[in-house]
Amino acid sequence: LNIFQKNKIFFLPDAIINIADFIKKKNVKFNEFEKLKNKQIIFAAGRLTKQKNFSYLIDEFESFSKINRKFTLIILGDGEEKTLLKEKIDSKGLKDKVILEGQVANVFKYFKYGELFILSSLWEEVGFVIVEAAISNLFVISSNCPNGPSEFLDGGNNGILFNSNNRGALSDALMNYSKLKQQNEMKKKLKKNAKKYTLFYHYLKLIEIIRN
Repeated sequence: LNIFQKNKIFFLPDAIINIADFIKKKNVKFNEFEKLKNKQIIFAAGRLTKQKNFSYLIDEFESFSKINRKFTLIILGDGEEKTLLKEKIDSKGLKDKVILEGQVANVFKYFKYGELFILSSLWEEVGFVIVEAAISNLFVISSNCPNGPSEFLDGGNNGILFNSNNRGALSDALMNYSKLKQQNEMKKKLKKNAKKYTLFYHYLKLIEIIRN
């Protein structure tokens, strides 16, 4: 209907992060991971529900860890599948490799110890946790589920996408990550992209819009 001119239309992603709060929460003293300081840590986070697909994540991590034993998987969150996931971890003999940490109030004090973040969801928007992981300088590997992750990772240019819930797809993505030489460059792109989801970015864009 041509109600609005194209140069008068702007898109602002949800303002998920307040930079001041992020810095404050990130710098909290936290000694719980001293025992893991020599480990390479992969994080996942969210409610322990069917949507998050953590059962698939554990299966794929098991396959990957048979080849690369350096990594430890820590899942932050609580939910109705906790018992099921715990039983799976025990049955696979992964108690020392996969840790269900439970619900935490401050993900940033955990993320600063990590190297990787995995989103294994069956469906997901550009949710809080993927943005929080990216701004914490974690490399992101995500399923290509509808709709948000592919958008946030720019189709795989800012991280690694794998075919959602496909057997072997995530373990292959982890193997690709371990061979990737552009990890730091892609982390920088991710962090820059995550800043678009901050209150400060919104403030700057709104000032720009008003002035124009």
